[in-house]
Amino acid sequence: MLTFRARFEGVRFGDDARAAEQAAGMIAGITNWFRGAGLSTALIAPEAALLDLPPNHWERPVLQALAEAMIEESIAVLFAGLNLVAALPAYDSRVDGEELLRLLPFLSDSPFVTHHGMDPREEWTAMATSVSRAPDADITRGAQIAGLWWWRAVSESLVRAGTLARARLDSVLREGAATSHALGILLAGDDFSAFGKPYARLSPDEHKAVSVIAEARVRAFRWMQSDVAWDEVAMDS
Repeated sequence: MLTFRARFEGVRFGDDARAAEQAAGMIAGITNWFRGAGLSTALIAPEAALLDLPPNHWERPVLQALAEAMIEESIAVLFAGLNLVAALPAYDSRVDGEELLRLLPFLSDSPFVTHHGMDPREEWTAMATSVSRAPDADITRGAQIAGLWWWRAVSESLVRAGTLARARLDSVLREGAATSHALGILLAGDDFSAFGKPYARLSPDEHKAVSVIAEARVRAFRWMQSDVAWDEVAMDS
Protein backbone atom coordinates (compact mmCIF):
# COMPACT_ATOMS: atom_id res chain seq x y z
CA MET A 1 0.00 0.00 0.00
CA LEU A 2 2.84 2.41 0.83
CA THR A 3 4.46 1.71 -2.54
CA PHE A 4 1.17 2.30 -4.33
CA ARG A 5 0.54 5.54 -2.42
CA ALA A 6 4.08 6.74 -3.16
CA ARG A 7 3.43 6.89 -6.90
CA PHE A 8 0.59 9.34 -6.30
CA GLU A 9 2.45 11.34 -3.65
CA GLY A 10 5.08 12.12 -6.26
CA VAL A 11 2.61 13.63 -8.73
CA ARG A 12 2.54 17.00 -7.00
CA PHE A 13 6.19 17.56 -7.83
CA GLY A 14 5.23 17.84 -11.48
CA ASP A 15 3.66 20.80 -13.27
CA ASP A 16 0.07 19.52 -13.56
CA ALA A 17 -2.01 20.90 -10.69
CA ARG A 18 -5.06 19.00 -11.90
CA ALA A 19 -3.18 15.72 -11.80
CA ALA A 20 -1.98 16.47 -8.27
CA GLU A 21 -5.56 17.07 -7.20
CA GLN A 22 -6.67 13.77 -8.71
CA ALA A 23 -3.73 12.04 -7.06
CA ALA A 24 -4.83 13.38 -3.68
CA GLY A 25 -8.18 11.70 -4.21
CA MET A 26 -6.49 8.39 -4.99
CA ILE A 27 -4.28 8.73 -1.93
CA ALA A 28 -7.27 9.31 0.32
CA GLY A 29 -9.07 6.36 -1.24
CA ILE A 30 -6.34 3.78 -0.80
CA THR A 31 -5.45 5.04 2.69
CA ASN A 32 -9.07 4.76 3.80
CA TRP A 33 -9.26 1.29 2.24
CA PHE A 34 -6.21 0.17 4.20
CA ARG A 35 -7.68 1.40 7.46
CA GLY A 36 -11.10 0.00 6.63
CA ALA A 37 -9.56 -3.42 6.00
CA GLY A 38 -8.19 -3.35 9.55
CA LEU A 39 -4.55 -3.53 8.45
CA SER A 40 -3.13 -0.47 10.20
CA THR A 41 -1.76 -2.52 13.09
CA ALA A 42 0.51 -4.39 10.66
CA LEU A 43 2.62 -1.27 10.09
CA ILE A 44 5.85 -0.53 11.91
CA ALA A 45 6.07 2.92 13.52
CA PRO A 46 7.70 4.81 10.60
CA GLU A 47 5.16 3.37 8.17
CA ALA A 48 2.26 4.29 10.44
CA ALA A 49 3.59 7.85 10.66
CA LEU A 50 3.61 8.10 6.87
CA LEU A 51 0.10 6.71 6.62
CA ASP A 52 -1.16 9.32 9.08
CA LEU A 53 0.05 12.22 6.94
CA PRO A 54 -2.62 13.92 4.79
CA PRO A 55 -2.50 13.33 1.02
CA ASN A 56 0.31 15.12 -0.85
CA HIS A 57 2.47 15.55 2.25
CA TRP A 58 5.25 13.03 1.64
CA GLU A 59 8.53 14.80 0.92
CA ARG A 60 11.00 13.92 -1.83
CA PRO A 61 13.49 12.16 0.52
CA VAL A 62 10.71 9.80 1.63
CA LEU A 63 9.79 8.96 -1.94
CA GLN A 64 13.45 8.45 -2.81
CA ALA A 65 14.00 6.17 0.19
CA LEU A 66 10.99 4.05 -0.75
CA ALA A 67 12.23 3.76 -4.33
CA GLU A 68 15.71 2.75 -3.20
CA ALA A 69 14.28 0.14 -0.80
CA MET A 70 13.02 -1.83 -3.81
CA ILE A 71 9.88 -2.79 -1.92
CA GLU A 72 8.42 -4.51 -4.98
CA GLU A 73 11.24 -7.06 -4.74
CA SER A 74 10.30 -7.87 -1.15
CA ILE A 75 6.61 -8.02 -2.08
CA ALA A 76 7.40 -10.52 -4.84
CA VAL A 77 9.15 -12.76 -2.32
CA LEU A 78 6.24 -12.57 0.10
CA PHE A 79 3.81 -13.33 -2.71
CA ALA A 80 5.95 -16.29 -3.77
CA GLY A 81 5.72 -17.50 -0.19
CA LEU A 82 1.93 -17.37 -0.54
CA ASN A 83 1.88 -19.13 -3.91
CA LEU A 84 0.75 -15.94 -5.66
CA VAL A 85 3.95 -15.67 -7.73
CA ALA A 86 5.23 -18.73 -9.54
CA ALA A 87 8.90 -17.73 -9.71
CA LEU A 88 11.17 -14.77 -9.03
CA PRO A 89 13.16 -13.18 -11.86
CA ALA A 90 16.92 -13.61 -11.96
CA TYR A 91 18.87 -11.43 -9.56
CA ASP A 92 19.91 -9.07 -12.34
CA SER A 93 16.26 -8.44 -13.28
CA ARG A 94 13.67 -6.43 -11.39
CA VAL A 95 10.18 -7.76 -10.80
CA ASP A 96 7.22 -6.25 -12.63
CA GLY A 97 5.65 -4.08 -9.92
CA GLU A 98 2.48 -3.54 -11.91
CA GLU A 99 1.70 -7.25 -12.00
CA LEU A 100 2.11 -7.45 -8.24
CA LEU A 101 -0.10 -4.45 -7.57
CA ARG A 102 -2.87 -5.88 -9.72
CA LEU A 103 -3.19 -8.75 -7.27
CA LEU A 104 -3.97 -6.49 -4.33
CA PRO A 105 -7.64 -6.26 -3.37
CA PHE A 106 -7.84 -2.48 -3.14
CA LEU A 107 -7.91 -2.43 -6.96
CA SER A 108 -11.19 -3.26 -8.65
CA ASP A 109 -9.56 -5.64 -11.15
CA SER A 110 -7.91 -7.72 -8.44
CA PRO A 111 -8.83 -11.41 -8.67
CA PHE A 112 -9.91 -11.19 -5.03
CA VAL A 113 -12.60 -8.57 -5.70
CA THR A 114 -15.28 -10.99 -6.78
CA HIS A 115 -18.38 -8.81 -6.80
CA HIS A 116 -19.45 -5.18 -6.71
CA GLY A 117 -19.95 -3.55 -3.34
CA MET A 118 -17.40 -5.50 -1.29
CA ASP A 119 -16.17 -3.49 1.66
CA PRO A 120 -12.42 -3.32 2.41
CA ARG A 121 -12.48 -5.92 5.17
CA GLU A 122 -14.39 -8.35 2.96
CA GLU A 123 -11.96 -7.80 0.09
CA TRP A 124 -8.96 -8.38 2.34
CA THR A 125 -10.57 -11.48 3.86
CA ALA A 126 -11.16 -12.85 0.36
CA MET A 127 -7.44 -12.59 -0.33
CA ALA A 128 -6.30 -13.82 3.08
CA THR A 129 -8.46 -16.94 2.90
CA SER A 130 -7.53 -17.75 -0.70
CA VAL A 131 -3.78 -18.02 -0.26
CA SER A 132 -1.67 -20.75 1.26
CA ARG A 133 1.92 -20.81 2.45
CA ALA A 134 4.42 -22.37 0.09
CA PRO A 135 6.20 -25.50 1.34
CA ASP A 136 8.88 -24.73 3.92
CA ALA A 137 11.45 -26.47 1.72
CA ASP A 138 10.75 -24.03 -1.13
CA ILE A 139 11.01 -21.03 1.18
CA THR A 140 14.25 -22.36 2.70
CA ARG A 141 15.76 -22.92 -0.74
CA GLY A 142 14.73 -19.43 -1.87
CA ALA A 143 16.25 -17.97 1.28
CA GLN A 144 19.51 -19.82 0.65
CA ILE A 145 19.70 -18.49 -2.91
CA ALA A 146 18.89 -14.94 -1.81
CA GLY A 147 21.44 -15.21 1.00
CA LEU A 148 24.16 -16.27 -1.41
CA TRP A 149 23.39 -13.41 -3.80
CA TRP A 150 23.44 -10.98 -0.87
CA TRP A 151 26.77 -12.44 0.27
CA ARG A 152 28.15 -12.09 -3.25
CA ALA A 153 27.06 -8.47 -3.42
CA VAL A 154 28.56 -7.63 -0.03
CA SER A 155 31.79 -9.52 -0.74
CA GLU A 156 32.22 -7.63 -4.01
CA SER A 157 31.72 -4.34 -2.21
CA LEU A 158 34.44 -5.32 0.27
CA VAL A 159 36.85 -6.18 -2.54
CA ARG A 160 36.20 -2.91 -4.33
CA ALA A 161 36.66 -1.02 -1.07
CA GLY A 162 40.02 -2.68 -0.58
CA THR A 163 39.11 -4.55 2.62
CA LEU A 164 39.00 -8.04 1.09
CA ALA A 165 41.59 -9.47 -1.26
CA ARG A 166 40.28 -10.52 -4.65
CA ALA A 167 42.36 -13.72 -4.47
CA ARG A 168 40.73 -14.65 -1.16
CA LEU A 169 37.26 -14.11 -2.59
CA ASP A 170 38.11 -16.15 -5.69
CA SER A 171 39.17 -19.00 -3.41
CA VAL A 172 35.89 -18.89 -1.50
CA LEU A 173 33.96 -18.84 -4.78
CA ARG A 174 35.82 -21.92 -6.02
CA GLU A 175 35.07 -23.75 -2.77
CA GLY A 176 31.39 -22.88 -2.94
CA ALA A 177 30.80 -23.30 -6.67
CA ALA A 178 29.29 -26.78 -6.32
CA THR A 179 26.79 -25.58 -3.70
CA SER A 180 25.84 -22.55 -5.78
CA HIS A 181 25.36 -24.71 -8.87
CA ALA A 182 23.23 -27.20 -6.94
CA LEU A 183 20.91 -24.37 -5.89
CA GLY A 184 20.45 -23.35 -9.52
CA ILE A 185 22.60 -20.22 -9.42
CA LEU A 186 23.98 -19.50 -12.88
CA LEU A 187 27.77 -19.39 -12.80
CA ALA A 188 30.42 -17.95 -15.08
CA GLY A 189 33.36 -20.16 -14.21
CA ASP A 190 33.32 -20.20 -10.42
CA ASP A 191 31.78 -16.75 -10.12
CA PHE A 192 28.11 -15.81 -10.10
CA SER A 193 26.83 -14.74 -13.51
CA ALA A 194 24.86 -11.49 -13.84
CA PHE A 195 24.14 -9.39 -16.90
CA GLY A 196 25.79 -12.13 -18.97
CA LYS A 197 29.23 -11.92 -17.33
CA PRO A 198 31.08 -12.86 -14.14
CA TYR A 199 30.00 -10.80 -11.14
CA ALA A 200 33.53 -9.48 -10.64
CA ARG A 201 33.28 -7.73 -14.02
CA LEU A 202 30.07 -5.87 -13.31
CA SER A 203 30.09 -2.11 -13.65
CA PRO A 204 29.38 -0.10 -10.50
CA ASP A 205 25.80 0.50 -11.65
CA GLU A 206 25.26 -3.19 -12.43
CA HIS A 207 26.72 -4.17 -9.06
CA LYS A 208 24.40 -1.74 -7.28
CA ALA A 209 21.39 -3.05 -9.21
CA VAL A 210 22.04 -6.63 -8.11
CA SER A 211 22.87 -5.53 -4.56
CA VAL A 212 19.58 -3.75 -3.93
CA ILE A 213 17.57 -6.62 -5.42
CA ALA A 214 19.40 -9.18 -3.30
CA GLU A 215 19.04 -7.08 -0.15
CA ALA A 216 15.29 -6.61 -0.60
CA ARG A 217 14.68 -10.26 -1.37
CA VAL A 218 16.83 -11.71 1.40
CA ARG A 219 15.13 -9.45 3.96
CA ALA A 220 11.72 -10.76 2.91
CA PHE A 221 12.81 -14.40 3.00
CA ARG A 222 14.38 -13.99 6.44
CA TRP A 223 11.31 -12.19 7.73
CA MET A 224 9.14 -15.13 6.65
CA GLN A 225 11.44 -17.49 8.52
CA SER A 226 11.56 -15.46 11.74
CA ASP A 227 9.26 -13.88 14.29
CA VAL A 228 10.86 -10.42 14.40
CA ALA A 229 9.61 -7.10 13.07
CA TRP A 230 10.49 -6.15 9.50
CA ASP A 231 13.04 -3.55 10.58
CA GLU A 232 14.69 -6.00 12.99
CA VAL A 233 15.54 -8.70 10.44
CA ALA A 234 19.23 -9.65 10.64
CA MET A 235 20.96 -8.60 7.42
CA ASP A 236 24.37 -10.14 8.00
CA SER A 237 25.87 -11.83 4.97
